[in-house]
Amino acid sequence: MNSASDVLIIGGGAVGLAIAVELRLRGVSVTLLSRDFKQAASHAAAGMLAPYAEHLDGPMLDLCLQSRALYPDWTQKLEDLTGQSTGYWPCGILSLELAIEGSSPRQRAHLPSPHSSPYLDTAAIHLAQPGLGDRVVGGWWYAEDGQVDNRALTLTLRLAAESLGVEMHEGVEVLGLEQRREQVVGVQTSAGLWRSPHYILATGAWSRALLPVPVQPRKGQMFSVTVPSGAMASATAELPLQQVLYAPGAYIVPRRDGRIVVGATSEPVGFMPGNTPAGLNELLAGAIAVYPALQHFPIQETWWGFRPATPDEMPILGPGPCDNLTLAVGHYRNGILLTPMTARLIADWVCHQQADPLLAAFSWQRFQAGAGLLPAPVPQPPSSQASPPPLNSAAMIQTATPADPISAEVPIASTSTPDPKLLIIAGRKFRSRLMTGTGKYANFDLMRRSIAASGSEIVTVAVRRVQTNAPGHEGLGEALDWKTLWMLPNTAGCKTAEEAIRVARLGREMAKLLGQEDNNFVKLEVIPDAKYLLPDPIGTLQAAEQLVKEGFAVLPYINADPLLAKRLEEAGCATVMPLGSPIGSGQGIRNAANIQIIIENASVPVVVDAGIGAPSEAAQAMEMGADALLINTAIAQAQDPVLMGHAMGLATQAGRLAYLSGRIPVKSYASASSPLTGTVTG
Repeated sequence: MNSASDVLIIGGGAVGLAIAVELRLRGVSVTLLSRDFKQAASHAAAGMLAPYAEHLDGPMLDLCLQSRALYPDWTQKLEDLTGQSTGYWPCGILSLELAIEGSSPRQRAHLPSPHSSPYLDTAAIHLAQPGLGDRVVGGWWYAEDGQVDNRALTLTLRLAAESLGVEMHEGVEVLGLEQRREQVVGVQTSAGLWRSPHYILATGAWSRALLPVPVQPRKGQMFSVTVPSGAMASATAELPLQQVLYAPGAYIVPRRDGRIVVGATSEPVGFMPGNTPAGLNELLAGAIAVYPALQHFPIQETWWGFRPATPDEMPILGPGPCDNLTLAVGHYRNGILLTPMTARLIADWVCHQQADPLLAAFSWQRFQAGAGLLPAPVPQPPSSQASPPPLNSAAMIQTATPADPISAEVPIASTSTPDPKLLIIAGRKFRSRLMTGTGKYANFDLMRRSIAASGSEIVTVAVRRVQTNAPGHEGLGEALDWKTLWMLPNTAGCKTAEEAIRVARLGREMAKLLGQEDNNFVKLEVIPDAKYLLPDPIGTLQAAEQLVKEGFAVLPYINADPLLAKRLEEAGCATVMPLGSPIGSGQGIRNAANIQIIIENASVPVVVDAGIGAPSEAAQAMEMGADALLINTAIAQAQDPVLMGHAMGLATQAGRLAYLSGRIPVKSYASASSPLTGTVTG
């Protein structure tokens, strides 16, 4: 048995090392176990410090901004300790906007949040950075963002830890945590048993092997080139790139030594190692489109690594499920940026049980069944907090249980195995893949409870019916809490493209009046057919092209027509929404073959809209690979709408997880579950 120090840290990447350094500076003795220093996610990063360019918001933005503010003093302290450079460079970031290929310059593929930063139009952006590609039509300048050389930083942290007396053991694989009475009592490793009063998990993409937290590996491939001497901008050897370039296809990070780092893919392929032709080709194409000169620079190196991703792409920080276990995992794309703030927050908790209010949003408990990915309460010191559940607690592994009837409170739909990827529409992220409607409910209270039970975050509202106070729609705009739900104004009732365009503009203004100033979404419906309510393909395309030009994120409702879906995508629509069967018919998926073709060929989200009548049909659509569903009548007119809303939410999640897991092939013959080899005979 090995007796560790006051604190045992598992994980030797940048986060684990930074926590070790911070604790030693506060007088705490530290032992750090690392399986393979070279496999840490910090080696796969580019070192961008980009809270604005990454389009973050909410608590994640607050956390990243605070961490970025620590960087100047923090890196200086490390450099003073070691005499080594960290490569910190507050160079600023240009977040580029690209025109969609084959479209007019006004149709763009990337709309970052401005965050009050200056916008540069086409002429200005090409003056600010000569040599940009023709597809670059504008962008935002984030002067406070920057970079650090992630490899230099990690090596500096390692030297600082050694100089401060951190006891480091490399090549030690942790096999499991021994837990008893809500305490970790030891760590089983390839080098024997280790014990310590307190344990910190900073194991990155490998965290799930030790604790049932939803951290999955995302493989990131990268490469670097070297700037040839002939490409220097002047006789004074000025680098051709002075700022980071951040674009939809790739980010390009110039180093002061003449290297240029290009990254990175994000691949849910488990721990499959190696660079691939497809991955590198994707990066090369994206980078050359942004900065064509790169195609002539010699490639210096290619590499890959595994980023630790959580379902909401935010880290898990603070007290863990055992009293003496603290978590610092799941940093995904922002591990380097968040390293100094993570070290400070974790050290505050371990040393003084001081829980910054920010920690509430990053608690492991937000992924518990029934939590609905909502922020957990602010953690309290062990003396006053309730005992956390043990590692194998049923609270961590059971799914939410549906409540009984309409009179009962139904929990928000959730699952113990969250989707590893959020739904992204027009750059906006959503946890739920179920959209719901507001029509046909008996009353507003029933509507509110049904939507809440479904877990839906996007709710569609018929603009014309609200504007005209149609029966059942009086006061609908004020009936829901638009601070927690995203409004999807729709052009229901419009028979021509001209009507739909006019109503879409009214819908955008309605969203602004209800507090969603940046809401440019519209569900486009052009339906002249009163009997079958089938959408007009020509009118829909005409209206979509005009609305895209006006800056709308267009979600068009269409027949399951693969050619029309591709034309609408090429026109710049944010999604395509093929119908499963006629609106309100409850016939289920009658167009499966065409919908499958649309899914296979689309590069925008595919939302199956209309006709779904039962949860099994919702699951079927998601198992086909649909990105999301829109369901109204099946919930609103069920005998128990609240319970049906909950069922549809769970079915949507189940179908999505089934699609991600990959079903077994269909065979024409039987295949025994228990093979005959090794059985007792005679």
